[in-house]
Amino acid sequence: MAGDEMKNKTLEEIGSRLASARKDKGYTQEQLANLSGLSTKMISAAENGHKAMRPENIIKLCECLSISTDRLLCGESVMLDSLAEHDELKHDSTPKQRRLHLSKI
Repeated sequence: MAGDEMKNKTLEEIGSRLASARKDKGYTQEQLANLSGLSTKMISAAENGHKAMRPENIIKLCECLSISTDRLLCGESVMLDSLAEHDELKHDSTPKQRRLHLSKI
């Protein structure tokens, strides 16, 4: 895959995750724009994979959507899955069992 094709695919994937997170919160693009202080045009361009976002705008959007930048940029991560398992383990096991499990991560 050529460099430009890879960049476009990455921007499209990020845009898709952004749109999905926005919809999960029940926001329109206009509502997210108002909450974040960004333009509707910028959010639309990002969701469609037409334009890369500046780091500070990524942070603003993630804060408004209550998601991590890792989730937006990379999708679900193995580390987040491990943390979820850790939380479950914390409630359903003894301290010794937790230490044993954490030593395997």
